[in-house]
Amino acid sequence: MNDKPQTLQSFESTNTLNPTKVNRLRWAEGASIVLGVVSTVILNGLRQLDGLNQYELGIAVCVTMLFLTASLILRYRWSLTKSTFRRRNRWRILISAVWTFGSLSIPIWGDTFADSHFAALVQFSEICILCRAFVDAIYLTREFTARSGGNPAPLLVGSFMVLIGVGTLLLLLPRAYADQAQVPDNFTDQFRIALFTATSASCVTGLIVVDTPTYWSRMGHAVILGLFQIGGLGIMTCGAFFAVAAGRAMKARERAALHELLEADQPGQVKRLVLGILGFTLISELVGAVCISGLFAEESFGDRVFLSVFHSVSAFCNAGFSLTENSFVGYGHRWQVWGGVCGLIIVGGLGFATLYNIFLYTRMQLVSIRTTPLFNLPKTRPRLSVSARIVLTTTIVLLVGGTISFFLLEVTGRPADDPQANISFGQRISEAWFQAVTFRTAGFNTVDMDALTPATKLLGIMLMFIGAAPGSTGGGIKVTAIALVVLRLRNILQGRQRIEVHKRIIPDFLVNRALTIVALGVLCVMTVTMLLTIFERNETAFMNHLFESVSAFATVGVSAIGTHTLHPISQYVIMVTMFLGRIGPLTLFIALAGAPKPLRYDYPEERVNLG
Repeated sequence: MNDKPQTLQSFESTNTLNPTKVNRLRWAEGASIVLGVVSTVILNGLRQLDGLNQYELGIAVCVTMLFLTASLILRYRWSLTKSTFRRRNRWRILISAVWTFGSLSIPIWGDTFADSHFAALVQFSEICILCRAFVDAIYLTREFTARSGGNPAPLLVGSFMVLIGVGTLLLLLPRAYADQAQVPDNFTDQFRIALFTATSASCVTGLIVVDTPTYWSRMGHAVILGLFQIGGLGIMTCGAFFAVAAGRAMKARERAALHELLEADQPGQVKRLVLGILGFTLISELVGAVCISGLFAEESFGDRVFLSVFHSVSAFCNAGFSLTENSFVGYGHRWQVWGGVCGLIIVGGLGFATLYNIFLYTRMQLVSIRTTPLFNLPKTRPRLSVSARIVLTTTIVLLVGGTISFFLLEVTGRPADDPQANISFGQRISEAWFQAVTFRTAGFNTVDMDALTPATKLLGIMLMFIGAAPGSTGGGIKVTAIALVVLRLRNILQGRQRIEVHKRIIPDFLVNRALTIVALGVLCVMTVTMLLTIFERNETAFMNHLFESVSAFATVGVSAIGTHTLHPISQYVIMVTMFLGRIGPLTLFIALAGAPKPLRYDYPEERVNLG
């Protein structure tokens, strides 16, 4: 049976009266969308444009939407299966219909929203073009996912590279800079700053080389917000949700790829898991924004809403970006910080598959089993999976142990005359709790990282390296990997061969994969630390360089040395490390290696001495 996926383009080419013209129209639509998006970006990104250029770009935007609408009508008329065409292109049809109705209504209400009817038409067309570009990008992502053969590694790497590239271009626009920002005159430095910020945001890290509140404008802040929201959820997850919302069934290969990416227990759970991810994310971020809004009570209503949403999304996605001065230093005693922000960080770092499993288990404990249209709950009684149990147990141990260790190290590791030694007990507890949470890939801080004792920095390095749960918005080698390594060590000491957890046996290939992830993580961190030491030529700052390397690799975002003080070459090294840490070194190697080539022979076994 041929498992080759039938994409939208191949479907239309075989179900139309004019296949050649349809293919040409689709290529022309793609070129028109690029032209419209570029025109929109120039119109909204440049600070000063003369009237003639604004008029010409506005005409280009309107003509683009007109052509897209006309092309869609022609392809519909030539289609041999019109009902299927409508189902496959429902979002494109909706956007064109809204644009047509809105354009015809502009003479009535256009002056209310813009200075002239033409300006209103241009602004409305810009919104429609961006929506159409987003739709086509999602469809393209889905087609690549279906073609990946169940291996999401190449697409995952490529999607993050595209996201970083788009974010860099948007942050290079003049309107992305604040009015009082000290923008370098050299374009090379401008590009480096934009690329670093886009990489840090897309990889949900939080390391910065410029002051985010003062260097970037509100437009720049919105771009950064969009980058770590998409980067936290994943482009493939957004594409799958779009497909489900459009009423389209996911292809078998697409489900297999997302099953591997989202760490779902069964491929059949992917659709329910995707719906749960987006719904739970939006609800959590909305509730979190309301809870932490008290931190910005002195701001105007509009700024208060934006700041609350920005920090809520940043916390849930474990991004670590902040628009306050010096992160949350001085706010550690506020319940919005140690309660609201920490809650978002923990929930976002548990992993969507774990959260979904907990939701099903809790629901079945409270109500009888019923089938709902949204989640299509199974009729068998669900249980907490072994993966969820390991994630919850390891997370609790790390949080409690990290809090106690941070508290003791900061109390006993400082001399009596140190100003930090006179902090009240309650403040010390809240700061210890917050740092134990934020070291798990969040990137916020309530204390000065450089002022921490060396022992505390080593504790932070350990917590950062372990990171969050698989399938979450956090980074690190993941808590399940370190748990399997510890269990394997226990088995070796006990002389046992198999790992048994909660009356289940963990397959050996998963244990080997966990060991590989840990080994690659250590190799990556050591290599990056060595490069920083070479480029910075500051032997006394070795601990800070190691701290910075682990923070970048684990996509945490805390810094003890100040990333902006590093040499530009070191900053590029940190960029690569953040990218590698977000996609995972093992994923990158799989993507570069391609399909595995099985061996058809076996050599004889021979023992080697281990000491």
